[in-house]
Amino acid sequence: MGEGIDNHITLTAVAAAQRSPAVAAFTVGSQLLRLHNNKLLGQLLQTIGLDVDYLTLLDSHGLANTSVSTSGLLEALGVNLSVNELKALSPAGLVELVNTQVGLLGIRDIVDLSTDLVGDSVLQGSLSVLGYAILSDPLLDNTNLQLFGSGSEAALIRLNASGDHPLEAVIDTQINLGDLIATSLLAGYAGRSLIIPDLNLLGLLDVELGIIEPPSIGIGPIGTKAYNAQIRLYLDVNSNHLIGGLLSWLTNTVLGTQIHLPIWIDLVTAQGTLTDIDCSVNPVEVDILVDSSLLNVCIGEVPDDLKWSTANSCLTASSDKELIRLLGIPLLTGKAEIAPFYAQEQLTGIQLHETQSTEVNPLSLGSAVDNIVGELLDLLSGLFRRPASLDNNLTYSEAGQPLLLKNLATQYLQASTNNGFYNVDAVTALILNGSDESDSAGNQVLPPLIDEDWMLVNSIPTSCLLTTCPVSYWNNGTFSQAFNAYTKPGGLLDLLGISTLSNGYRSCGGLLNVLLTWNSCIEYNLVKFLTEKPGGIDLSRNQDGNSIADSSTQTVSCSGTLCFLLKPVLELLKPILNNISDLLIDTLADTLGLEIGRTDVTVESATCGAPSLIH
Repeated sequence: MGEGIDNHITLTAVAAAQRSPAVAAFTVGSQLLRLHNNKLLGQLLQTIGLDVDYLTLLDSHGLANTSVSTSGLLEALGVNLSVNELKALSPAGLVELVNTQVGLLGIRDIVDLSTDLVGDSVLQGSLSVLGYAILSDPLLDNTNLQLFGSGSEAALIRLNASGDHPLEAVIDTQINLGDLIATSLLAGYAGRSLIIPDLNLLGLLDVELGIIEPPSIGIGPIGTKAYNAQIRLYLDVNSNHLIGGLLSWLTNTVLGTQIHLPIWIDLVTAQGTLTDIDCSVNPVEVDILVDSSLLNVCIGEVPDDLKWSTANSCLTASSDKELIRLLGIPLLTGKAEIAPFYAQEQLTGIQLHETQSTEVNPLSLGSAVDNIVGELLDLLSGLFRRPASLDNNLTYSEAGQPLLLKNLATQYLQASTNNGFYNVDAVTALILNGSDESDSAGNQVLPPLIDEDWMLVNSIPTSCLLTTCPVSYWNNGTFSQAFNAYTKPGGLLDLLGISTLSNGYRSCGGLLNVLLTWNSCIEYNLVKFLTEKPGGIDLSRNQDGNSIADSSTQTVSCSGTLCFLLKPVLELLKPILNNISDLLIDTLADTLGLEIGRTDVTVESATCGAPSLIH
């Protein structure tokens, strides 16, 4: 060493390390991914002729415990980046990379990809058979899906790494292949109408089901979200579908009545948010907050292209619809919404491969279903009164008894027609005694419109040669006598067709009247008699609507002429609306395995952040 040079050198090394965030992969569903062959997915596949036996490869005997890391999945897709390069990407960057290098994937591509990733020859064979079945079906074969998405972007796998934070541990997170395929199959049905024969109950001709938003798999740190498959049910309650023969003629022709309630029910909307990953215990435990919205109901017309739309709620997609028409008068028009039941529950301590389910609050759920039925029956009561729950989206026609009486009088007159002319004696008998005809059950087709013939002071005109005498000289008489008297000329001018009746009625017996205006003259007089009858005519009493809205009974108890006429239709419709609760709670559970109000959360993988040297 040279003179003056220190023999000792001090070296200092500084290392910086960081721990990547803990991440988890999880799914959210409402028994949708419990892949029983006779439940939802099996039912859907059967509707397109796919052998549901292939689903066994997705259950506990197949792919349920077969997983692949996100990086392994990307490598199998041909993404040409190392694991470290992938970890440096943000979620949005990875989505852009996959979209650029891979693009959209068909369901068959996802099945083939899974076939390449499993080593079991039996599973490979089953996946191959499933792939060929999908290939042979246009519905699934033509479906293209986005594999990865970030934020609110729709995709099978939703990535979350807190904004633009690098993916890091997300790349090492395991994805269950069984859930990936099942989610892909359900996504293939999104936006499509599905006819489930077992749901065609309650006398309804049209019952449809659709997945309006597919489920997703969430991967990421605290704050990551995953969504279940959102299901929409359509029920077409239409009086024209339920009746036939004489009753159909009575309802449509005589009464001019139609009740049409297009009912849309968004059954379940649920999201799970990852709130905690507990790395202090072994195995790791995960907490997930579940927010759900159940049974959002809309009544109204929805165009075909929006029926199964994910972008529109049933209310925003629906337009005004004539819901109830009576005696040719649109009584109730518009659209309505019955608010959903909201629930929130924190699930804690979920371990790897474990499924936890939210609790069902039977009281709240039962109240929600009862509320739906009550609101629907209240709308049906619009035949007799303004619905109690009328909102700003519905309009009720205050047609008034005079207009109803006018239309009803026309129906009675038409029933009396002989060779195209109204028969006064026949229509009087119908109004006082009802129709002699009866349906197959022996019920009168037309009931008496009034209880008894009533007396009218100075109602029978007397003749004063050229004209009818002043009203003060007229005789007293009954409605039937006066109605008949006005069909005969009261004086010479009346005979020539110039009415000289001074009480507001018309003389219909003139030569020109008989030839040119007989029917309109008879109708005018009859409507005037009915609307001016002392004490009015009891078409329906106040309790009529309340009886219909009583969901505790299947029967219709009411009085009045309209009730008599409408009761056969109401007795068909009321049990259908009452039994919608059975359809929602029991039938859906038995047919689709969908238990309204309960949400499943399954943790597929959970990893605690590992430290790494950064410089």
